Amino acid sequence: MMQRLRAWYVSAVIFGSSMGTIDSFAPSQRQSSTVTKEPPHPMVGKSVQHPAATLLTNYNSTEWHEFCADIDQVFEGLVSPAPESFHVVHSLIARVNRKGLNAQFLHDLNALSSFLVKPNYTMELYKDSGVWKWKLVTQTPGSELNFGHLVECHDAKPELHHEYSLLTLSQMALDLATESQHKRETFAEIHDLARQAEKRLSLTIGSDLRGPTSSDACFNFALAGVQHMDTLFQSLCCIGIHELKRTGFRASFQSKHVLHMVEKFAASDIRGKWALELYHVAGVCLERKGFHDVALIESLKNGNFGFQSQRPLLWLWRFSSRQRKMTPLDAFLTKSTYAKNVEWTKIFHDSSKPLIVDVGSGMGSSLLNLSTMNTTVDTTTDHFDRDGSLRMSWSEYNYAGADLNQAMINFGMGIISRDTILREGRVHFFHLSAEEFLYQLQHYPGGVALIMINFPSPYQLEAQNSGNSQLPSKYSDQFMVTMKVLQLIATLLMQSDRTAYFLFQTKCEDVAVHVKDKCLALGTLECVVCKNPVKNVDHQYAQMGKRPKRVDQWLKVKSTSERAEGDVYSCMPLLPEIGQPETESQCIHDSTVVHRCLFKLKT
Repeated sequence: MMQRLRAWYVSAVIFGSSMGTIDSFAPSQRQSSTVTKEPPHPMVGKSVQHPAATLLTNYNSTEWHEFCADIDQVFEGLVSPAPESFHVVHSLIARVNRKGLNAQFLHDLNALSSFLVKPNYTMELYKDSGVWKWKLVTQTPGSELNFGHLVECHDAKPELHHEYSLLTLSQMALDLATESQHKRETFAEIHDLARQAEKRLSLTIGSDLRGPTSSDACFNFALAGVQHMDTLFQSLCCIGIHELKRTGFRASFQSKHVLHMVEKFAASDIRGKWALELYHVAGVCLERKGFHDVALIESLKNGNFGFQSQRPLLWLWRFSSRQRKMTPLDAFLTKSTYAKNVEWTKIFHDSSKPLIVDVGSGMGSSLLNLSTMNTTVDTTTDHFDRDGSLRMSWSEYNYAGADLNQAMINFGMGIISRDTILREGRVHFFHLSAEEFLYQLQHYPGGVALIMINFPSPYQLEAQNSGNSQLPSKYSDQFMVTMKVLQLIATLLMQSDRTAYFLFQTKCEDVAVHVKDKCLALGTLECVVCKNPVKNVDHQYAQMGKRPKRVDQWLKVKSTSERAEGDVYSCMPLLPEIGQPETESQCIHDSTVVHRCLFKLKT
């Protein structure tokens, strides 16, 4: 790391523990002429372990002069916005005057100077009448002084948060989550990186997160499966608010940058007053820029935008679509590491409640959003609501999902860990294969109300040289919806003491017909007549643009095959809009036909 720190006089160096706290300074009655009217930066307080972001209403210019003799001259050597850069360094100098100089402080100051001081300037630290002060001077050859020898002698080496930006730390965590998900130590390493990020926030007060980068860091940590650590996420949200207020109304900060921020924060399920303020500011920004989507602007301003919205779900779909497809080896490894039965009473607050189940839950968005619905209805009169979606009392259920991808499971569990009101004790995700998960569900006390399989990876078409050769064979156990899986689903529906359903959704027409035929072949299941039937599937394709190539290849081989149309296929979503999976949101966005079929026990 480049060093731009020079010390003129050090009377005593005390090598001790790492920095303590960042304190917010009270506003001064008298403002210095050097202070601009630009909004101050959000402050992350009060401890390294648990930083909490608060917005400062002003800078304390009186204390600025206490540790710096020539503020105007220093401003010339600081990166823009100079008042914020000054305030970050000033906070650190104030702390060393309270607690004393130590090696960790030197690492902290070097880290700040590496991105807050312009390249042609160097920072000088000196002592004047017992007070540590600082200034910037024009850098000259040989003016840099490296404190490395002092640090090494006292075993006080730089930490990761001194060497890497917060955005880089978040990307390191995400890389670990996706590339080393089967290693036992990965989870702990990810959270070590998150704690380093908290230290970085406490040191920099977010000054190294400009423009939309706070939302990038937030989304990276969420995707990495960071659990709890609410203040890290809320602090990043506050920095996002500040950046929107500081730069969001500029012509150079385009509408796509505003959308980028709110979509990624929402995809991280940021909630509470800071999230509402962020979305409102973003809505005003877009409105002033003349953005065309009036409905989106209104949803941002009135607080209806969030994790359940289509735009954030598309970010989750983009991430999940890039992940490696799971193989039978993954299923074997998962089963071999999960020898004991699930202890349902320890996982759910009330295990007598029926379950909503998602087999192959992916990012978990469907269960995570359905669990927040506050609906209690009479389910004995009709299968469907007026809009054709399933009529269910969503607030009265528990929710369980399973997937072979550990990174996706960790993402869902991270969201749950930060929602102790609606989801914790009601929603849980398991790293299990489909068969193992369904076996475990047979011992759940409350039975099931709905089992879903949403958009499984399709099998390879039987025609030669058609489709993706990496897809599994239609009749192999690599295609998730095997006959054994369907038998286990039917068994769970029979064990339920209420009318329970099995919902299957796919983008592939041949897969929909295949699974429907297999369900009916069991002899225990029947299709539920839908409220919005598919009258002509080819007409649906025409409305959406064109018929998929896979359909043409399928019909070329089996021209007389049954089509996915009639009253047992629904042309409208069978889940409430808030509970649609991320893949269904992508289908709606891209005008892709979805084939849906609902089953229940034969009467």
